[in-house]
Amino acid sequence: MNPTVRRALETISGETGIDVLMQGNRLLVAGKPINLPVEKRTDDRPRLTGERAELLGIQGLMPTVPHGDDRDKLLWRVIQEAAPDSDDLLHDHGVLTNLAGRLGLGPEASRAAAKALESRFFSARGAQRLLPVHASLPLNYHHSVWDDKKNASKRVSYTMFGGGILPYLLWNSESGGPNVDLMQSLLDETVSYDELTSLDRLFLRVMLDGAPRKDSVPSATELLEQYRNEFEVSFSSAGGPFCEPSLALFEQDLKTVLSTELPRPERTQWLTVLLSFHLALRLYRIAVAVGSELDLAVAAAAQIAPPPSIKTCKCTGRELSQLDSCSLAGAIRFRIGSGRFRPVSGRDGCRQSYQDVDRQRLLDMPASLVTRTLSCRAWSALGGGEAADRHDIAALTRALDTDTSLRRTHGAACAAIAVLHHDGWRKGRSTFEELVRVGRTGESRPGLHALRDDVRHMRTRPSRQSTEVVNQLMLSTSVGAGSLISRNGPSFTYFELDEQLLLMLVRLTCKDRELPMERFLRGLRRYGLAPQDDAEEAALLDTLERLGLLDRYSDAGEASFVHYA
Repeated sequence: MNPTVRRALETISGETGIDVLMQGNRLLVAGKPINLPVEKRTDDRPRLTGERAELLGIQGLMPTVPHGDDRDKLLWRVIQEAAPDSDDLLHDHGVLTNLAGRLGLGPEASRAAAKALESRFFSARGAQRLLPVHASLPLNYHHSVWDDKKNASKRVSYTMFGGGILPYLLWNSESGGPNVDLMQSLLDETVSYDELTSLDRLFLRVMLDGAPRKDSVPSATELLEQYRNEFEVSFSSAGGPFCEPSLALFEQDLKTVLSTELPRPERTQWLTVLLSFHLALRLYRIAVAVGSELDLAVAAAAQIAPPPSIKTCKCTGRELSQLDSCSLAGAIRFRIGSGRFRPVSGRDGCRQSYQDVDRQRLLDMPASLVTRTLSCRAWSALGGGEAADRHDIAALTRALDTDTSLRRTHGAACAAIAVLHHDGWRKGRSTFEELVRVGRTGESRPGLHALRDDVRHMRTRPSRQSTEVVNQLMLSTSVGAGSLISRNGPSFTYFELDEQLLLMLVRLTCKDRELPMERFLRGLRRYGLAPQDDAEEAALLDTLERLGLLDRYSDAGEASFVHYA
């Protein structure tokens, strides 16, 4: 072990009066070993760097550590994994190169048809990849790119989420699993040949020539079996899914989209937007809730009053009304996109709330998750029990607030972990003075504060499981129609609801009913959404009326009714 680390730990012991030392690869605090994340199961050396699921503690929060990627792959992977694995799937790279020649419609007609099929079946963003318009395409093709070194195409394995994201979002702890029938209903929609043109059918025949799964259909049971054990363990260790009312809202919304009469391409787009929207909101909910809970824990450790504006997630069960008052409700203050340039100011609510929710909480989410994991492992060693094992920061806050002895010992443990964390990121090159500064504690700087400070300081780059992922899901320049985030210039970003997402939200909120404007706005709060000010609420009314989604019987707001046309 780095001798400077040993000296820094001795300094913490002297300042806190709590024995802190490394014994081999184990950190002992008051004689009790702390179970720190390790390099691998066969190696007990602590590893406190990286973005591994164990260190982030994402059990119950997300199924895997997500990556930034094309959101069209979300539905693609769901379909592809809903069938037995096959190693001989075809690659989609180069399909467009000779598509016209394979159609057999004559030179001019084939070129025109190939151009039309390209816009219908292929993504226009970045690398041209097949879209999940029909299940036979994901069941027989991998997304791929050209490898110059091997002079051949290779499978694209870098994905945002695997197909397990669907059963994860549909998980119901009361029934012990997801809604399999609803999963199958979604998959069945992608199998149907209804509403496909003769040209579409010709394209599919050409694409399936020599395909390995020509007669396969996706199965919800097959998809679930790949993930059931993993998810059951994850939810069990976390005490259930995070914010289960938001999962119940996704289930309700998926039923609504599947019952909406839409042409095939629009239905596929709505399903993709729905998945993207709920995943982005889930990341925001996690960021706001975990960050707020850590603020309260630090305040309890320092015995100071917490900021009065902090709200935490207190959801239990699946009752949707709980979302009306959750920590994210109304926090995303948006403006309506007009399709034309519209100036935006740093004083506007859409910009300020983006700064609060995205630039602060979401950007800080990886650091918050790591701090949460490490502080709860320290608490577990000190007798935190099941609450510590499931990373219950609210329970830790209550314990710190009432137990003076725990505050001292836990503070020393967190300060020691901060020293190890810093030295791990510096790869053993830390100076003694540097480590002493990292582990310094005091009345206004408890050990938990020191730990969070260092985790934040050493993770200076935006993390791929936070801002990059949300941008790939909802940023207008990345996704086109169905966006929540817009950007003026290279970096001036803000929340802006485009008309495609607004249309879907009207359908999700109103279903087949007419709702007074006030009730419609309350429904948006469940998604965290609220107009940025009174003027924007009036602009929202005008936009809804222009789109045929509002009946206004007088100038009074209570006489305006929103409905899905």
